[in-house]
Amino acid sequence: MHESETDNTQVTTSMRRVTLRRFEKVNNPRSIHGIYPYRGKMSPLDASHVIEQLPTKSRLLDPFCGTGTIIYEAQKHGLKSIGVDNNPLACTIARGKTDPLDKKSTIEHLENAIEAAKSLTDVTPMPSQPARNFHEKTADQIMRILSVSNDFSSYLLSSFYGAICLAARACSDWIWTSTSTGKINKPLKDIDFYSKLLRKARKHIDYVLGTPSVKIHTHDTRNIHQIVRKHSVDFVYTSPPYFDALDYTGYYSKIVLEILGVDRSIIREGLIQRYSTYKEEMTKALQSIDQVLHDESLVIFVVGNRMVRKKLIRGSDFFTEIAPWTDPYIVEREYTKTASGLWDKINITKRKEQVIVWDLASGGRK
Repeated sequence: MHESETDNTQVTTSMRRVTLRRFEKVNNPRSIHGIYPYRGKMSPLDASHVIEQLPTKSRLLDPFCGTGTIIYEAQKHGLKSIGVDNNPLACTIARGKTDPLDKKSTIEHLENAIEAAKSLTDVTPMPSQPARNFHEKTADQIMRILSVSNDFSSYLLSSFYGAICLAARACSDWIWTSTSTGKINKPLKDIDFYSKLLRKARKHIDYVLGTPSVKIHTHDTRNIHQIVRKHSVDFVYTSPPYFDALDYTGYYSKIVLEILGVDRSIIREGLIQRYSTYKEEMTKALQSIDQVLHDESLVIFVVGNRMVRKKLIRGSDFFTEIAPWTDPYIVEREYTKTASGLWDKINITKRKEQVIVWDLASGGRK
């Protein structure tokens, strides 16, 4: 991965509380964020640029935290932070990035687990559906690690799940992208999963900070006021679930969840990702978020566009309509060098997104 390319344009909000940078390219830099290929992940450079401007003693909430890109960057800059997501797989990755750990003993634990996995005599075979993606020897190694993973920390689980994705890609000879699966490329290559897992765990562990402590909640954002104290949040910074109904349990996550024996439909049931009910569900989530804000809170949403019946719906227009806050400042930008560029070319579209900033100190509530 190469770091994002940006231009030098700086856009300042009307209240000059934050500046926003226009990004030309948003590939992830080398960091802990490459530990797992989660769909719809925000650029760490983007997150860091905003967060580094916020007071370190403030409290930040990401109500749709996914795998914790914003939360990790907030931790990195010393903020008190809370992440909420109703996808348990994503929350495990977010905890893996932010939970404190002893690096030496963590790697030793994994090395011992690998040796124990190798010595197992009775191993449950991989379910047939995910097994289609792996060479039989690679699949056997994955299931052996699964058998000894009960006491894995969130970091080791994140490394394990990320290595599964990496191995699936490698077994198909790297023809898949880093974020999307594709047609199975046979004959599947025999990939040593143990070495992939150990390499991944060693690669990312030095980025784990573990302090200040953060809270990651597996919870429905539509009821976020039940777990976050009212009027306690200074900043909300998030990229909400895409209102084009992106499946956050699909692609690589589908493979991982099937190996774990998790029913994806149950997870999807708790996520806001049905376009038909998106407006109603997101409105409820925003109203719940509003209850944890105070009168001087700042809310920053990164949103995108959607084509519906050949009509373009701008994310900023959609969220401005349903949000309980007034007078947002909006910056629109487009990406020209992203993995989405191929789809934009096919669909004859230009992918754009907007950054919406509501400043309750100046705009207030509706």
